[in-house]
Amino acid sequence: MVSNEDIIRLQLVNGLGRKTITKILRYIENKKIKLNNFHDIVKLLKDMGVKRLKIDLEKIERDALEIFECCKKNKIKIIGIYDERYPKRLKTIEDKPLILYVDGDQNLLNQENIIAIVGSRNPSQEGYEVSSIFAERLTEEQCCIVSGFASGCDESAHNGCLQARGKTIAVIPSGHLHVIKNNKVLYNMIIINGGAIVSELPPNAKTEKHAFIDRNRIVAALSDGIIVIEGGQRGGTSHTVKFANAYNKPVAYTTSFSFAKQTSIFSNNIEIIDSFEKLVNFKKKSCKKNLDKVAAQ
Repeated sequence: MVSNEDIIRLQLVNGLGRKTITKILRYIENKKIKLNNFHDIVKLLKDMGVKRLKIDLEKIERDALEIFECCKKNKIKIIGIYDERYPKRLKTIEDKPLILYVDGDQNLLNQENIIAIVGSRNPSQEGYEVSSIFAERLTEEQCCIVSGFASGCDESAHNGCLQARGKTIAVIPSGHLHVIKNNKVLYNMIIINGGAIVSELPPNAKTEKHAFIDRNRIVAALSDGIIVIEGGQRGGTSHTVKFANAYNKPVAYTTSFSFAKQTSIFSNNIEIIDSFEKLVNFKKKSCKKNLDKVAAQ
């Protein structure tokens, strides 16, 4: 079994992406290869015939040490794919993150009844209010709300959960130290109220274009069901819905999101929520379905 520290070192090797590293880890696991340190892994890469890589061991070790010290200083937990703490819902997907960095309560990631609320960064006033109201109501139903910490519907969902004295999970597209500068008040409120801020990127990592889509897949995978408030066909919301469909997660949209009626991405397990009764029923059905799926793993 490869340690979290060595997985992080692998991620620091230029030219190695998540899919390749996953294949390497599976090879090590299937062959039951015993490794003593990262040097053994580097040798294994050459033996496996992995494409030519320029591996600067000194730089990798220096960068890794910086990550470890930064996490320790800022009380950010490192959860690896082999940890018992690793979210059970994420284990069910093929493109699971190899490492998670968590500020706050890591136990939330494995709690029951997690519903995602997602939507546009620039919603209508109605959409913004509905996002908050739905989050409040679901929190009263003992749900944990997960969203993407973006402005607009995401921010409103996090705030709605907090207003109901609930715990919310924010999945971010950058390192913790970068995102906290953009919305320090909400970040701190989530942590103070027992929530969690989650990223698959180390604390000092800045946001890159692909990171938003990667973030959206984690939001979808962590949830039992997804509620779409507002969004466009090419925006982040559509990516979240596509991931939800791929992961066979129930999806619902509100009557304020009329665009959903004309787009093909809303073709799988779709429900319209136009009342609190339907909202609660969606929660109950979604959470039971995903609980059965996780239990079957």
